[in-house]
Amino acid sequence: SLHPGQARAWDSKKRIVCVLAGNQSGKTSMGPWWMWREIQRTANPNGNNDYLAVTATFPLLKLKMLPEFIRVFQTTLKLGRWYAADKIFELANPQTGELANRSTEPMWGRVIFGSAKNADSLESATAKAACLDECGQNQFRVDAWEAVLRRLSLNRGRALLITTLYNRGWLYRDVYKPWKEGNRD
Repeated sequence: SLHPGQARAWDSKKRIVCVLAGNQSGKTSMGPWWMWREIQRTANPNGNNDYLAVTATFPLLKLKMLPEFIRVFQTTLKLGRWYAADKIFELANPQTGELANRSTEPMWGRVIFGSAKNADSLESATAKAACLDECGQNQFRVDAWEAVLRRLSLNRGRALLITTLYNRGWLYRDVYKPWKEGNRD
């Protein structure tokens, strides 16, 4: 069950969706469910499905975002398996329920986890959606946001930005302020 702020974001058809709220307001817990819906909406049945889950730093990933994704994707929905060394969640083929033989075949789909602190680590994927957790923190720089936008550009993928608005950096200047001034595209 979603509270009114989450429901508004859930129902949004916009390409960039923000949930800007205070501490413990259910932002991070919404992320995996939103991503699952985007996977269902955008996935190619034949495979080649990449998605991004990005947070400010890898220590923050371990604290909240990753446990929520694992709880939803692996424990609750049984969608695949987590590869800690690669920071990739492999999505099982929904038609067969099978996972790839990593030595001989590509994965049907994957959620690639990255840190905004190392924006270069976000490059090279052609993603269909992205969930950005704690993107309002100082460590989540504009170069990481721009890298995510590049990864989403080919598919015109959607992004969910979930954070507290900590400062008046790129998120405030490039996303929140234009929205507040009436540019709601």
